Amino acid sequence: MALYGVGLLTAGVCLFWTFRTVDLKHAWEAVALLGPWLPLTFLPFLFSLGFDGLGWSRILSALGRRVEPLRLAAIRVSVEALCISLPGGALFAETLKPVLLKNRHHVPLDEGVSVIAARKCFIILAHGLYLGLGALFGWRFLADGSQRVLGVSGLPLLLAGASVALLSIALVSRWLIRGGLAGWLGRLLGRFPLRAVQRWVEERRTAFEQADGHLGRALAPRQLALPALLYVGMWLCEATETFLLLRLFGFDVAWSDALAIESVMSVLKVLAFFVPAGLGVQDAGYAAFIAGMSGSQALHLAAAFALVKRARELFFLGLGYALLMLRTRRVPRQSPAAA
Repeated sequence: MALYGVGLLTAGVCLFWTFRTVDLKHAWEAVALLGPWLPLTFLPFLFSLGFDGLGWSRILSALGRRVEPLRLAAIRVSVEALCISLPGGALFAETLKPVLLKNRHHVPLDEGVSVIAARKCFIILAHGLYLGLGALFGWRFLADGSQRVLGVSGLPLLLAGASVALLSIALVSRWLIRGGLAGWLGRLLGRFPLRAVQRWVEERRTAFEQADGHLGRALAPRQLALPALLYVGMWLCEATETFLLLRLFGFDVAWSDALAIESVMSVLKVLAFFVPAGLGVQDAGYAAFIAGMSGSQALHLAAAFALVKRARELFFLGLGYALLMLRTRRVPRQSPAAA
């Protein structure tokens, strides 16, 4: 809770300091000028959900489970709403995913936990590839922007370094997981000098072995290519949303420029993990790039850009809670009939 409070304080300070001179009336007018084009800005995120659902479904199919990608995308929307809005939401969301898989799609908990671990590995791998693409295609844009915003030209190198770090984490994680990580952790816990812990491990020894088997199949070499590409596509949708918004607001940018900007923003969000949805931190980053492209007079456009981005998040946050509530309401109605 204390960390969540620090995150909210950080978000408030960043938002105030970045947009303290902005006339919000002008920002809202810029948003209003988008008119019928505004719903178009939601499409990239819908495609992102589709890529995620397809990737998740592919991982499940490696374990012999068939779940429609659309249903998995609905789980993603639900848990992301919790992730954004609750203290410690990210941890709670990761814990909830296997439970939702079990309750809604009859995936056993041991398989569900393995699927979520494999999915996380693919997302980290795809994020590393995404950052590498951002550094490669946006090198010149990042170098120029880095010089204007930070006074140094090292931003492309930092992004390339982050790419290498994430790729290394993903590959090492896959190696550890396929090498029997769950069984190794079980054996390690079994040596703990408390009889209660040893008994708990002994009762779950089969579950540890099954988890290793599930992860081994999900991360087998022949299973890697398609989910990795799907999750790269998911990340690229973020860049496409930024490109579309910038073009609608009148900025003459290439898609590679938007890719470079969004790559940096994704790293900022990871670093500011304690800030809900990167609020304020990412907005300040967008404002710095946008002001650098068109001068400080474009700050109200940066505010308009941030408003549209956050409006999309609020819409899907509400949708996520609606999906959770609707599903919860159905359970009591079905129980008497089942009885």
